[in-house]
Amino acid sequence: MATGAEDWDSRLQVGGVFIIMATGFAGAMLPIASRHIEWLSGGTRVFTVGKFFGAGVVLATAFVHMFGAAIETLGDQCLEGRMGDYDNWPALLAMMAILAMHLMEHVLTRRISHAHSSTEPAEETSSQPGSVEKEHGHATVLISDEKRKRLSTYLLELGIALHSVIIGMTLAITGGSEYKTLLAAISVHQFFEGMAVGARVSTLNFRNHPFALRVLNAAIFALTTPLGQAIGIGIRQSFAPRSPSSLIIMGILESLSAGILMYSAIVNLLVEEFASTEFSAFGRVLRTVCFVSTYLGCAAMSIIGKWA
Repeated sequence: MATGAEDWDSRLQVGGVFIIMATGFAGAMLPIASRHIEWLSGGTRVFTVGKFFGAGVVLATAFVHMFGAAIETLGDQCLEGRMGDYDNWPALLAMMAILAMHLMEHVLTRRISHAHSSTEPAEETSSQPGSVEKEHGHATVLISDEKRKRLSTYLLELGIALHSVIIGMTLAITGGSEYKTLLAAISVHQFFEGMAVGARVSTLNFRNHPFALRVLNAAIFALTTPLGQAIGIGIRQSFAPRSPSSLIIMGILESLSAGILMYSAIVNLLVEEFASTEFSAFGRVLRTVCFVSTYLGCAAMSIIGKWA
């Protein structure tokens, strides 16, 4: 990739850091604000449709942006003869990330369930023990589901954060006219991705200071790409993006990030949301709109993939 190092402009780069930060934060805050500000929400349907649009965004980010980039990076001619006779490293690494995510989520979910059951207070005797047990069981399921959703959300944020740092570094080492095109594409990319994160975070039920904690999650997301930009600016003089070692490192990170986002998008977003009792209760028109919204999210990010 041509970096345009001879036309690298520090002022444009610093300005780009704040532009990316602002667009990412705006995208993440949109669904969060719509939950807390009545006139902005336009009803729960707008929020619901936005949530499914975000699922499509994450899915396309995984396949089009990260996995496609990993194949290109690890298939670079500069790595010929350095990766052995095996040509499917991106797919293998992505699959390993998916399996690791599955195992991690299983182990952490069991620990959460066991920790919750071990700290439950003993129920007092009642004249209607069956009723008490039924209510208590329902509450336990709700708490367990909420913690599981929170865990899957944080794992999603992990994959997006890794991906965001990578594209931030790429932007920071780019100069010339290519920089402006890439900055515009990544800004739109961050806005849509922020919507996906914000839509997921806004569904979490925090006991204390829910709005502040949701804003904190949005801010953390907004800072990940600028963090990558800061790293890229710092190492620009010594970083050789076309060197074999750099290509291998970037290719591995892109492959792992793709696997994490694939798992999160398919298992924790598509399957979980479309199989939920809430979705089943929707009318036919709203269900259709949710499907179309998901496909539009995929389409939007796939188009942006031409530039970023």
